[in-house]
Amino acid sequence: MSDVITQGSTQMLDALREAKRPAYVCTIASSETAAIEGLSIAGASAEMRRYTPPADMECLFYGRARSIPGIAATPDGIPSPVIITMAALGLTKLPVFVVDAGCEVPPQTPYFRVGDRPADSILSGRSVANAAELYERGWHLGEQLAKVTDYLLLAESVPAGTTTALAVMLALGLDAHGKVSSTMIGGANELKRQTVESAFKAADIQPGSLASDPIKAIELVGDPMQPVVAGMALAASREVPVMLAGGTQMAAVAAVIAALRAADPNVADTAGADRLCIGTTRWILDDTTADLVDLARQVGDMPVYAADLDFGKARYPGMHPYQAGLVKEGVGAGGSAIAALSYGGVSKAALMERIEGVYAETVLPMLAGDVT
Repeated sequence: MSDVITQGSTQMLDALREAKRPAYVCTIASSETAAIEGLSIAGASAEMRRYTPPADMECLFYGRARSIPGIAATPDGIPSPVIITMAALGLTKLPVFVVDAGCEVPPQTPYFRVGDRPADSILSGRSVANAAELYERGWHLGEQLAKVTDYLLLAESVPAGTTTALAVMLALGLDAHGKVSSTMIGGANELKRQTVESAFKAADIQPGSLASDPIKAIELVGDPMQPVVAGMALAASREVPVMLAGGTQMAAVAAVIAALRAADPNVADTAGADRLCIGTTRWILDDTTADLVDLARQVGDMPVYAADLDFGKARYPGMHPYQAGLVKEGVGAGGSAIAALSYGGVSKAALMERIEGVYAETVLPMLAGDVT
């Protein structure tokens, strides 16, 4: 399919095209890591980043946020990639499930609550004290979700999640420096490197020292989304195909999954390694300051698919910065777009038209000050 870029086997893309009842599940969480200046622009300020995950979910349910006026945006007013997800899910009619893994501000939507606290900063050296419990709860939720769907798209909304992703991948022994994407152009790679080095010093660990203990790696330098999604994916993939819908953050989840398989024979015997893939946007693949395909290769040649979206000629100038490398991915934007283009049989032109429609309905009123 020309509208979806493929890296690796197309088996999982074929399975999505043939699915009868796929479902979208987004896990949200907060982390004090997002308060570190310069790491994230997934929200107009450090204060507003507290509201980005719940606001994203509210947009999916109600067409607009309720926790904040309008929609989550960068400091320059570039909208959250939820506009892509809203358009794609609206066209495909996929059911939407929200999982709160530990949000500072809970969403004003129906949701599964598996975590009761946001993460501390990774600079504390102990960011997710309840990582093992979150993994177990994610596993049990994945078991149940696999009973009501035949294909799962697992998404995330976690500000500063690419920094915690880098930290976990390095702790597991991946060659990840300079290979993680960001909402920002250039990826803030040097700041991320310095932050992770400080976090490792606080946690008294070295790169690769937790290769056989991924849950410990998350406990020390991760975020709450990672163990929940890893548990859901491992449990559900025993029965149904699972797309990790995202970029760098889902590469970290894939690395956790691979490490759990290697460390636990019981997991290795039951989990479906051939029923997992990553689904993202072409902007992630085009990011010259990152390398998602190599990260996926390092965790077992996991297939990577990317929705071939192009905002360069979008009707609204506020969408053009995506093409320049800002924002790029989040809220399962790429995975949901892939679902629309494959499972939904929607043309790229029709998907773009609907994304522009969502922008007009949600962002233009916000820019005009016509929101409450």
